[in-house]
Amino acid sequence: MADNGTGGGKPAGAGILARRDGTSIAYKRLEGKGPGIVFLHGFHSDMEGGKALALEDLCRRDGRAFVRFDLYGHGISPGRVEDGCIGRWADDAVAVLDDLTDGPQILVGSSLGGWLALLAALQRPRRVAGLVGVAAAPDFTEDLMWNDFTAEQRRDLLEKGHVLMPNCVEPDRPWTIPRRLIEDGRNHLLLRDQINLTCPVRLIQGQKDADVPWRTALRIADCLTADDVEVILVKDGDHRLSRDHDLARLVAVAGDLAGRAGPT
Repeated sequence: MADNGTGGGKPAGAGILARRDGTSIAYKRLEGKGPGIVFLHGFHSDMEGGKALALEDLCRRDGRAFVRFDLYGHGISPGRVEDGCIGRWADDAVAVLDDLTDGPQILVGSSLGGWLALLAALQRPRRVAGLVGVAAAPDFTEDLMWNDFTAEQRRDLLEKGHVLMPNCVEPDRPWTIPRRLIEDGRNHLLLRDQINLTCPVRLIQGQKDADVPWRTALRIADCLTADDVEVILVKDGDHRLSRDHDLARLVAVAGDLAGRAGPT
């Protein structure tokens, strides 16, 4: 979805956000009114996907602030995915909130990004005016990886320090899952207790998602202390939810949340 030159937002500016540990985050940002929208991509994905670009088009048309960025090791941000972990990526999200945005924001997270959006909102509750999860996958390192590993895979993880898993995007290039990812994930599990957020939350979930069970969205909703929570089930939707009508739904949901929060 390319910029057609219309709308009130300024052209997206690309930049690099330096981190205190010497790494950096690549990002693209629109200036505009608030509340802004921040997009958090999924595992082994990046900020150039269809959902990110559809949201950018929405914000450009509305003259709304917008940020999309590449997590550590993803896209054009430096590092390797294998050297990242949930805590590090959550810190990336908080750094983007702190240093690249002003005022209230709507966080939109896809898959892993949904987990990170929840973690960032818990750290900066006064900065988050709403949250949208698209196939949000909190606790996936434990519930969808470790719990599904065979005895041999668990042994490899503990003895060799990593295990190979099928790549749902490029089957001939399996993912390397390091022991650190699993162990660090346990420090950030959310679905074992209440998730103390009061902002409005919308959870969009495909019922034909082969990667994240659709009932995960119901678990998230049950754990949230917020009252304004809606689960949107897409009967024929897969994990990506990137068809044209899926993107239109996402844009409508995110735009509605931003509109409800009011101008800032």
